[in-house]
Amino acid sequence: MGRQPKQGLDYFPFDVGLLSDPKLRRPRQKYGYLAQVIYIALLCILYRDKGYYIPYGGEQREDVIWQVGDMLNGRYSTSAETIANVIDELAACGLFSGDLFRRDIITSTRAQKAYYTATVDRKYVDVNFDIWLLSETDMKKLSSKSVILQSFISRPINTENRPINEDDRMKSAQSREQKSREKQSTEKYSIAENSRERAAALAADLERLIGTEIDDNFRLDIARLMQAGMQEAVIMEAARQTGNKHPRKPAAYLRTILQGYERDGVLTAADLEATQGKAPPRRQPPDDGYLHPGSAAYDEEWVRRVREHQKERRARRLAAEQYEQKEGD
Repeated sequence: MGRQPKQGLDYFPFDVGLLSDPKLRRPRQKYGYLAQVIYIALLCILYRDKGYYIPYGGEQREDVIWQVGDMLNGRYSTSAETIANVIDELAACGLFSGDLFRRDIITSTRAQKAYYTATVDRKYVDVNFDIWLLSETDMKKLSSKSVILQSFISRPINTENRPINEDDRMKSAQSREQKSREKQSTEKYSIAENSRERAAALAADLERLIGTEIDDNFRLDIARLMQAGMQEAVIMEAARQTGNKHPRKPAAYLRTILQGYERDGVLTAADLEATQGKAPPRRQPPDDGYLHPGSAAYDEEWVRRVREHQKERRARRLAAEQYEQKEGD
């Protein structure tokens, strides 16, 4: 069985003007050194994994934030919410392509030029030209012998034997589809941003009701629930129930209630009213060895699992690198 072609890079050029880029001024004024460190961390992830871009949608977004947080872990580590805000700011100021960022892709012309130059001598490179920013002229200025350039030139977009009217119809259909995708991505990005802002504004009221602080990861989870359609009235009612119960760990108790609402499809005030007066189903203790949400040690167990997940990722990456090195020898 043949070895799978390498996609990412082992190293990337760090030109002396990288951190003095004028586009970094606004993020640096807003977030200080974090803007520069997170920018470099994203470039490391970009070049290491896919080579020229980072998927940044859904669970992949959370994974990227965790990876950056792991790189910053230490005495001056920062929150997941701050990391997400810095990434948004880096894209907003033009260090990454704004159009592709709205399609949940982190990349830039600078990064793709570096990848193109670094892979000139490879015999096979898999590139998705739907998110490729370099033109044929751009690539020829860098090098004319790259397999990426040959694939770009020979990509099937204008078949000579196809009738002109059919070609025009296909181009028109592709254009409409592209505009539709971009519109959906823009709307999705706007909704997610609005949900984060609403969750941040709601956090102070929730903390007042439950009598303790809510961490940044919980705020992101609340934003996700709001993006999924859960109304503020439902979240506030869960906080009132938590405050009335006076649990030992109010934040964990509130999270358990919200998880139950999400599982049972309780998203609106009407849904919540329909459940009033109904006795909750009796839940048997878990027999699989895992802690049940709401137990005293639930938060500690959750942190432990996250750390194990990070450790397994690092172990798999190291094993893959050792395998590639062995195969190369």
